[in-house]
Amino acid sequence: MRILHCSDIHLGRRPIGSPGSTYSMARYEDYFKSFENIVDYALSGAIDIFLVSGDLFDRKDINPDTLARTQQMLGRLREASIEVIVIEGNHDKCFNTGESWLLFLEKTGYLKFLAPFHDGRGYTFPCFETGGISFFGLGYPGFLVDELLSELAERLEGRNNVVLVHSAPGKNDFIPGLATLEKIEALGEKVLYVAGGHLHARASFPEGEPFFHVPGSPEYWDVWESGEKGFNVFDTLKGKVEFHASSRRERQEFACDIDEEPTVDRLNGFVEGLDIHAGSLVLLTVTVPGDSVLYTEKIERRLEEKGALKSFLRVKRRDLPVSLEGFRSMGAREIEREVLTNSREWRELGAKGDSLVRLIDSLKQSQQEGRYDQFKETLDIFLEGLAGELS
Repeated sequence: MRILHCSDIHLGRRPIGSPGSTYSMARYEDYFKSFENIVDYALSGAIDIFLVSGDLFDRKDINPDTLARTQQMLGRLREASIEVIVIEGNHDKCFNTGESWLLFLEKTGYLKFLAPFHDGRGYTFPCFETGGISFFGLGYPGFLVDELLSELAERLEGRNNVVLVHSAPGKNDFIPGLATLEKIEALGEKVLYVAGGHLHARASFPEGEPFFHVPGSPEYWDVWESGEKGFNVFDTLKGKVEFHASSRRERQEFACDIDEEPTVDRLNGFVEGLDIHAGSLVLLTVTVPGDSVLYTEKIERRLEEKGALKSFLRVKRRDLPVSLEGFRSMGAREIEREVLTNSREWRELGAKGDSLVRLIDSLKQSQQEGRYDQFKETLDIFLEGLAGELS
């Protein structure tokens, strides 16, 4: 049996900003294109089972277009007799499972939806069996992930089991949803494969002969995400896992280190010399003396004039204080960036200060547009990324 495993698809995602902007509309399409590429592979790669270990959707409330297009892609798998098994992630999780759109898709014959439930005395773990293999889904357990993994491990019989859980191996308890390595190891002799997710970069555990796999999100949820992204194909007969990189929008990354004046002129010259590919996401990291004043919005705008779909500038300042006059010439966003990335109080955050700046920008934008439902999701992805750096 050949099993395809993907996760964190985030269909329906629109980056925070004007919903009708070219950038927002293009990125909305990108998530569908990336998932369709995986579906295309499944149809041409002799796949028997198609697993999505959480966050098929970006939100628990989806629009009609997202639902219709998801049905169309899942319908192609159904026509090819490829069984689709899905669990909820933290983004598409409903407090009442009966209200989940995944349950609707199960009732309409597009997939098998697996979710544990607690009857007041203990957990019940629904199972789907096919080809001599039992599939169990734990959904997104949050802080309860270790408890559910332990309880399931005690009940599993034999070794022909596959577990789907929206979690990843973690070495700390900073955020909910990461499983401790000890609890994961307890599954080692009772499973063929654990299909994980939640974090957006490829990971596996343990080293040597891993059985817990996180393939990474096919597309960039956050443009600064690092690590490999794609999907896995697990051959149960060979016991072999193959990783396939996903198809996603091109991202160009550049770095410019300026240690001489005039800083602005040197940066402008660097930007003008860049070969920007049409429609790409451009990430530019600039290292400058601490007292330099940059007009980041102008630079980002120039990169977009040169062809970028969207550009993002990250400024790293050397350990030099910014003068009072320097602060007076900065905008609010630049001051926030300076405080969070260079002040003594936040110095232990290191590079994470830039992530905090982007987080603040996103939260402000959500409030200005009245999109309060984005607040928790924005915090979620920040914490996920921070956990990924710490794990």
